[in-house]
Amino acid sequence: MIDRIRRHHGPKVALVEPARALELTYAELLDRVDQVAPGIAAAAGERGAVFLAMEPQVDAVVLYLACLAARLPVCLVEPRSGPLVRTATAYAPPVMLLPPWLEAPPGYGGGEASTDSVYRLWRSEHGAPGPAHPDLALMLTTSGSTGSPKLVRLSSRNLESNAVAIAEYLGLSPDERAIQSLPTHYSYGLSVLHSHLVAGGSVVLTADSFMRREFWTIVDAHRCTSFAGVPYMYETLHRLRFMPDRHPSLRTLTQAGGALRPDLIAAFHERSVTAGVRFFVMYGQTEATARIAYVPPDRLANKIGSIGIAIPGGALSLAPVEGMEGAQELVYAGPNVMMGYAEVRQDLALGDVQVGVLRTGDLGRTDADGYFSVAGRLARFAKLFGRRVSLEDVEREMESSFPVRAAALDGGDRILIHVEPAAPIGAEVLVNHAARFLGVPPKWVDVRLAASLPLTSSGKKNYRALEALERNG
Repeated sequence: MIDRIRRHHGPKVALVEPARALELTYAELLDRVDQVAPGIAAAAGERGAVFLAMEPQVDAVVLYLACLAARLPVCLVEPRSGPLVRTATAYAPPVMLLPPWLEAPPGYGGGEASTDSVYRLWRSEHGAPGPAHPDLALMLTTSGSTGSPKLVRLSSRNLESNAVAIAEYLGLSPDERAIQSLPTHYSYGLSVLHSHLVAGGSVVLTADSFMRREFWTIVDAHRCTSFAGVPYMYETLHRLRFMPDRHPSLRTLTQAGGALRPDLIAAFHERSVTAGVRFFVMYGQTEATARIAYVPPDRLANKIGSIGIAIPGGALSLAPVEGMEGAQELVYAGPNVMMGYAEVRQDLALGDVQVGVLRTGDLGRTDADGYFSVAGRLARFAKLFGRRVSLEDVEREMESSFPVRAAALDGGDRILIHVEPAAPIGAEVLVNHAARFLGVPPKWVDVRLAASLPLTSSGKKNYRALEALERNG
């Protein structure tokens, strides 16, 4: 992918960091990458893994691209001590690149400033483990498991093919300028960076939250053309009565990272049409580098609830699920499918075990036009009165019937539903509706009203946190 970015070497602006009044052209960016890469390579050794805590800063992007340029496998980690320590303990990378305020875990020394960067380079004091596989370029934490040692192993081919496909279906060109509204250690956020750089566009980096006025001031001041968000971000924008036409430079809104409520898809579609903005609803998994499917904006009005069609170069299909009569699993095939997982450091030496095919773990269906929909998650089922209940279906029903965000759990002999209400709604109303939907007496449904649902760092419902709350009473 770095070779694709090199095609844009010149005076066009690549990165903007308003907090430091910093702009880097493609020529300046690539010069810095080439300056930094040899030092990292010397510290890491041959095919040694590098852990990089990604902040929304130019320096972090330079270091990331430098690892790609040096053909070093790089793991992007959340810039917090807990996730860093847990993942580093499992993989013992020879090198860590960390912002100055984040200390390296025990067993690492040095901490000198990396060349022309505020980041610091830390070296392992225990020697380097064996080299990684020649094709391994990037490791990311699996969706919803921030801090877990389980990683998705991605090749340079995975990165490039997905970035090019996204740039193609979004119609990206060198005059595009994205606001980096999502963390770059998260596959969706990283795909924004990748797709714009391979297209020769610009990316504006900011630590400001999309809920702050400063964020939208940056969008307007730097004439950003696109905004990317996960469901909770669009739910929040809806409550804030966000209107795209208040920001004249915006051309594109994209949504992924989980299912958005149908009423909100319809609302943002309507607002986007009014403002002359395109609204893309997309579906993806970290295991496929980022994107798998999308709904073209001109089909969205008639395809609300669908994940759409496969991205360019990919293919979607349905496969029977053993032991579940009539159920079909969504299967994706394409050059962006990961090499496989890693759970211990020895796994970094493994080759491609997926061979371009990913069983998504989502139950699916398709319509007469060949558009696909997700009908539930294989692993998210409960047993109630001897029959299987899709927890995804329960959530979808509650969210489509009320202005709420819902997270359903298996309570053993009952269904537990944690609900974040957008308006005052009595628990009894929600219990009775869920019971009618499930066809069970209300006493088999428990609803917990919450000010807010816990979220992962990528903005998805944090089921593990909810399960811990239940265990701890």
